[in-house]
Formats: sequence, C-alpha cells, structure tokens
Amino acid sequence: METRQMKCIRLGAVYGAAPIFCADIDQMGYIEPHLLPLPPSLVAALKDWDQEFQRTFCEDYPPDSRFGSEEARVEHNARGVQLWQRLQKELGAGTSVDVYSTKVIRRTHGVTTGYGKVKQ
Repeated sequence: METRQMKCIRLGAVYGAAPIFCADIDQMGYIEPHLLPLPPSLVAALKDWDQEFQRTFCEDYPPDSRFGSEEARVEHNARGVQLWQRLQKELGAGTSVDVYSTKVIRRTHGVTTGYGKVKQ
C-alpha cells in the first residue's frame, strides 16, 4: 500500500519573493502562483495581493516598510484569508495551505499558539 504525503504550502506576503512558499523538503522554495493548477482569476488575485504588499517596501530604509494605515494592513490581511480559502479549495485535500502575515492568521491543521508559532 502506497502512502502519499500531504504537500504543505504557505501563502504569505514577503518582500522580494513570490507569495507562495512550499515547505516540503524535496521541493522547498517560493512558487509563482501561475505554476500551480489554479484558475486564471485566482492567479490574478494572488498577484494583485502580492503587488499591493510589495509596494509598501521602503528602499531608502527597509525597516520603515509598512502600509499607509492600520486599516490598509488589516484589509490586506483579510484579503489574504479570502485568498487562502480559495487556494485551499482549488488545491484540495492533498495540500495543506497555511496563511501568514506577521504571525499565523489561520492554519488548516493545528492551532495557533504564541507569536506566529503553530503547534500540531
């Protein structure tokens, strides 16, 4: 009997990187959304969400990178949760999808504990 391991990916906003990260040891790395089996509308939404975050980067002094307001940051995180739900639905039960901001917002398997740590 063959055992199939669940693929684990993470949706998150990271400066200078694609918004999806594969945590599997044999495929670890950032993944552009268009390389996954996703509908074009979801790929476009992920790209827009990521570009919104990338525009907050301050090249003059990176520690000053941030959204223009707390409301904009909260809205961006809320869209991230919506995209996470769509991504999980499209990729199905064989893939575990997490979504991150400055800490874990939601995880499909496990519970959030402390600052961005997940306990299985």
